[in-house]
Amino acid sequence: MDITLDSRLISALGQRSGILRSLGPLGVLVALVAVSAVIAPGVIEVDSLLSFLSDAAPIIALVIGGTLPILTGSIDLSVAGVASLTGVLVVVLNPIFGPWTSAVVILIAMAFGAIQGFVHSWLQLPSFIVTLGTLSMLSGLALLLSNATAEPIPDNDIFVTFLSNSTAAIPNTIIALTVVVAVLGFLMRYLRLGRDIYALGTGERAAIMSAVNVVAVRTIIFAVSAGCAALAGLFLISITAFSSPTLAGNLLLLSIVGVVLGGTAISGGVGGLFPAVVGGLITSWLRIVTVIIGVQPTAQNIVFGLTALIAVALTTDRSKLGIIK
Repeated sequence: MDITLDSRLISALGQRSGILRSLGPLGVLVALVAVSAVIAPGVIEVDSLLSFLSDAAPIIALVIGGTLPILTGSIDLSVAGVASLTGVLVVVLNPIFGPWTSAVVILIAMAFGAIQGFVHSWLQLPSFIVTLGTLSMLSGLALLLSNATAEPIPDNDIFVTFLSNSTAAIPNTIIALTVVVAVLGFLMRYLRLGRDIYALGTGERAAIMSAVNVVAVRTIIFAVSAGCAALAGLFLISITAFSSPTLAGNLLLLSIVGVVLGGTAISGGVGGLFPAVVGGLITSWLRIVTVIIGVQPTAQNIVFGLTALIAVALTTDRSKLGIIK
């Protein structure tokens, strides 16, 4: 009887912990918005919120893409390089592919991500090293192809033109991001891929024994991560109307901060798309808060760095890792 009661107590505590983990980030977002509204009431007006969501779309896209590898216990540090290179390729490849250039660039990014995931998984190389190396290569390639200069975006690209406009007063970047989240959410919930992703993050050896194809899963999720990063790059150039080889250079830290702030454990196995969206919103809103309270732009990375450390400390499952190295 005592054992049964203990097991029930442990189960209840686990459920409560899961609820707090899922609702905690949402509560933080609500609190941030409430505090900002008290200090600067104009930030919660409809036009301001729509403008915020449009500006936040690139970060949210990066957070969504970066969440998938982290759910499996890996990490993708190349997302900022993919986003920056995307803008450069839209300009460089436009004379060849014309109005369909952005679609081709997304496919190229996904192919690159698939290769990256395959190399990481098949050769058993740490994802940190693989993606850090490719981040350097992508950044260098963007500088090389653009001659280290910013270029205006061609006005004949169908998708970039669509993202630059609005539908019923709603920026099309928000609509596109919503569609991506809905599609990925459907795939994660109703396909075996979603279960395999969580299985890998919970315990890779157990997942392999359960017939999970580790190489295939990681190849797919790194392809999706790169595709989301390319989409973030298209969001950026649709807002700025120019491409730059360093356009997303400062977004890598923000994308990782967004993942952990949403409640996704850096050790893998815990999190999801909705937490990723919430984490991306928190990260984007933190930028507004830092401006409101007068933090200098040069000091904002200090705030985000401290936030990342705190968030990782709160979401890391030490019992699963055993020894922290």
